Amino acid sequence: MVPGSPPLLAHELLQGFLAPHAPAASRLERLLPSSGTLPGITRLGGDHPLAHTLVGWLRSCGQVIFINNPLSGLLLLLAMALQSFWALGLTLLGIAAAHLVARASGADRQARRNGIYGFNGALVGSGVAALADLAPAAGPWLWLLLVLLGAGLTTLLVEKLGGWLVRHLGLPPLTLPFCLVTWLLLLVASATAHPGLPLAAAAPPPPEVSGPLLALVQALPRGFGQVFFLPGALSGTLAVVAVAASSPLAALVGLAGGLVAGATGLLLGAPAAEVAQGLWSYDGVLTAIAVAGMFYPLTRRSLLAGLAAAAFSSLLNVPLAGLLQRLTGTPLPLLTLPFIVATLLTLLVLRRTQPALIPVGLHSILTPEEHRRRFDVARRLMADFRRQLRGSLAGDRYPSLLAQADPALVEELEQLFASLDRDRDGGLSVAELAAGLGGGAGVDPDALAAVLAASDLDGDGSVDAVEFSELMLRLRRLRDGEERLLHYLLPIDGDGDDRLDPGELNRLLCSVGQPPLEPREQRHIFGEQLGAGLSWKQFIDRLLLI
Repeated sequence: MVPGSPPLLAHELLQGFLAPHAPAASRLERLLPSSGTLPGITRLGGDHPLAHTLVGWLRSCGQVIFINNPLSGLLLLLAMALQSFWALGLTLLGIAAAHLVARASGADRQARRNGIYGFNGALVGSGVAALADLAPAAGPWLWLLLVLLGAGLTTLLVEKLGGWLVRHLGLPPLTLPFCLVTWLLLLVASATAHPGLPLAAAAPPPPEVSGPLLALVQALPRGFGQVFFLPGALSGTLAVVAVAASSPLAALVGLAGGLVAGATGLLLGAPAAEVAQGLWSYDGVLTAIAVAGMFYPLTRRSLLAGLAAAAFSSLLNVPLAGLLQRLTGTPLPLLTLPFIVATLLTLLVLRRTQPALIPVGLHSILTPEEHRRRFDVARRLMADFRRQLRGSLAGDRYPSLLAQADPALVEELEQLFASLDRDRDGGLSVAELAAGLGGGAGVDPDALAAVLAASDLDGDGSVDAVEFSELMLRLRRLRDGEERLLHYLLPIDGDGDDRLDPGELNRLLCSVGQPPLEPREQRHIFGEQLGAGLSWKQFIDRLLLI
């Protein structure tokens, strides 16, 4: 322990008894190696700056649909290449411009590498490819210049407008920078007679479909493709594959959201041919993934909220189109505005009406699978904590984990106990614990005495091999889940004091299906100074020793 540093807490002291441990790959990671965010992929390029740049570009493409995965980004670029050269080229141009401005403005390097500053630029490029006349005869060079300028402008909007939204409302900017910039470009093109800025002619109506059910089936993959202005069935299918390669849950939730949004469009009287093209589904795809998996862990409640928000995005199409035309005087495309409005309003409503539905911290968004694992870890640890708390208050404490443990692990713990019990009396002393932690230097004996007192389950004044093994099993479980638990806990800290007070702990318990604390339970956890709360590390100690 460094002189002058605060004393280590119990779970920190006891880590010395645990062997170094690398997190095991999840079942999904073993079955689908492309899943997750592939954080180590740049090592394949020797961690060269160029490798980080290219991977950041690919992540930007995937971030359009909430997928921070370079392989998924590559598959999405392939989907664009199947659609048109312009879709691929202008998307890459938009990503490059956005990243260059982000680097020049000193934006956070890790955020750049995760594609946060490139996905709005990617959409500007793909939007211009779909909405502008880029035939050689039309002279596309001005559009290329506008994509460069517009995509770079999205980075500044992410920094300024996005930063304001996060600081003041706790909401992400989503694709709002893309919408604002693309509308500006279209207004410039509509207002000028310059021959280099013609807009594409209205697309011919899609072929008729035989009925609403077939329209919904055809819309399933196309809803994913239309996020990138890709109407083709093959490109849409490849977009679904790109999402599923990183997150099967995101793909399933997106398909469900697109289905609900498309069905809502049909109920509103939308032509079946439009629904079949995915034009009424893509906002639902994005909204469902955002709410039920990205900004909230995927649970029954968040899924229902996400699907309701997807339906709401379709309901917004007509009123938002009218509002946008009144504001601009021009019939502009809605782009992803229904998704933005539906998602942000849903997040605000859930924040007020469902306080037990814990959001994901904006700084720790990964995949729906990871968020679900965090929720499962919190639910398991809180269930154990509640059982231990009730047993402690009732004087009925017993080694619950030992009976379920792997026999080889139990034998290993028994050998550890035997090596610590130097006087062979069948119980551990403070001196023996301290010696096992490195000869006792820098170890607080009072902290070790508290550990032994809390580990004495039968209250006989001695910690035997069974009780020590139970303590170590608790510690292993906490070590394996601590990081995920803390990520889950952080948004609960409503006052931002990095401490957990009784109200916040009750919210945590309710979020995983546990009843609120009774008054005597609060006093047992927090002592008489309820208002002081617990630091995160102190709370981990309570989970270990209660």
